[in-house]
Amino acid sequence: MPLLIAILLSATGFEYMMVDPVAHRVGIGSALVGDGYSTFYNPAGLAYTIGSYYSASYLKYIAGTHFGFLGYEHGQMGVAIRYFNGGTMKKTDEFGNEFGTFGVHFIDIGVARGFQYKDVGLGVGIKGVYENIDTLYSLGVGIDVGALYIFEEPEIQVGLAVKNIGIGVKAFIDEKEVLPYEFNLGGIKRFPNGWFGVDLVKPALMGVGLKVGGAYAFIPNFEVKASYTSLLSSLKTGSSGLDFLAGLTAGFAVHTNRITINYTYSPYFDLGGGHRVSVHLGG
Repeated sequence: MPLLIAILLSATGFEYMMVDPVAHRVGIGSALVGDGYSTFYNPAGLAYTIGSYYSASYLKYIAGTHFGFLGYEHGQMGVAIRYFNGGTMKKTDEFGNEFGTFGVHFIDIGVARGFQYKDVGLGVGIKGVYENIDTLYSLGVGIDVGALYIFEEPEIQVGLAVKNIGIGVKAFIDEKEVLPYEFNLGGIKRFPNGWFGVDLVKPALMGVGLKVGGAYAFIPNFEVKASYTSLLSSLKTGSSGLDFLAGLTAGFAVHTNRITINYTYSPYFDLGGGHRVSVHLGG
């Protein structure tokens, strides 16, 4: 099963890049700012970054696979690294004979810069992508661009991000693939104890999707958060009786001084579930 997941994530061109390993924003990404994750979601958010942020995230994904994320933002500059580990699998020939093992590893590294033009935040990022399956590897390059505007009254933020515009520069074997572009248009309404957001998303290989979600602090230093995406409605199998939860992500955040710890869970039913943990320091 891990090999199947790895093949699905790479067969149509760097598709692992469509997976979000970060718990903090519960998948509502393009309009939030000031939390250390703008390099990953929308480089325009860096135009409003004050101070420094260090972040790390882990996603225990389906079929025993794993994602990792590291980020650093200082002022209007940011660096982000995402990593996929498909584990170790047995090598077999066409007759089922085993002869060793091999691994599956994908990684992308991005650098981004934000700046302000009049009252609008703008941003651009560049990234390099490396994918390795056994003795084969491929390389790709891409860019992210974004814009973000903040209405101070009534505390609404609107963001637009176009991510993963790029191509393969070295194929696994013969055919060079394109990166899985993604369009995001989102809005966030902030409240004294939380926020609510809506994103419209158009991934490369899917139709237009809707994401809604938010966070609310019932007590100081503790938030509950949740989101729903229509893009995962196809996960419904009818076997569990819980199909109404398809596309849901839910979790919480704990704040301690300058440290924030987030945990979220996404049910994938027959495929398992996604456990995300994020920790960031800054502010």
